[in-house]
Amino acid sequence: MLNAETPRLKFALYGAHSSLGNALLCELLTRQHEVVALVDDLNSMTVRPGLRAKPGDLFDGISVSQSVAGMDAVICLFDSPSVPTALGHAESGQQQGFYQAVDALLTGLPKVGVERLLLTADLSAHSEEPDVAAALQRLAEHPLKWTLVDALTEGEDLSIEDFSNLEGLAAEDRRVQLRRIAAGMVDELESPQHLHQQIHFRF
Repeated sequence: MLNAETPRLKFALYGAHSSLGNALLCELLTRQHEVVALVDDLNSMTVRPGLRAKPGDLFDGISVSQSVAGMDAVICLFDSPSVPTALGHAESGQQQGFYQAVDALLTGLPKVGVERLLLTADLSAHSEEPDVAAALQRLAEHPLKWTLVDALTEGEDLSIEDFSNLEGLAAEDRRVQLRRIAAGMVDELESPQHLHQQIHFRF
């Protein structure tokens, strides 16, 4: 619940359709923040108070800047199967890997004065891949206020409604665990403790 000392913030979210994305939406809206879900298909997102949808392309710096203008922070769940891309990228052979996403974010956010990035990926599984290592090196040298989150996005089978009432559920329930991860991520956005650092969330 948002208290008098906590400002209402605006967040852009890539990967909103993932289970973790829906847990984040529930957590952010419960705290009375505003969220813009960046999606390929605007009809795929049910608009509700505090939540709206915009088109975007995670792998293009210009599109990123247009999509996130006016936001206080950007949350990117890179491993979500539904992160938005421009139509035609796959056909044109344009790469859509982790490096391309980081490059677009680091190019697009500063153009519109967005200083805060929470970037989530399964880094434990991919840290040795050359493009991931190159992306992390580029990120480490960038002045943007970023935090890396090593976590799984956990598929797309859970909706925002699945996280709205967790009363009576066991601590081991996946919905409870994902909501706790979401709460930890939002805590970091509201009161940054790990700028230019990597944090880990695992079940």
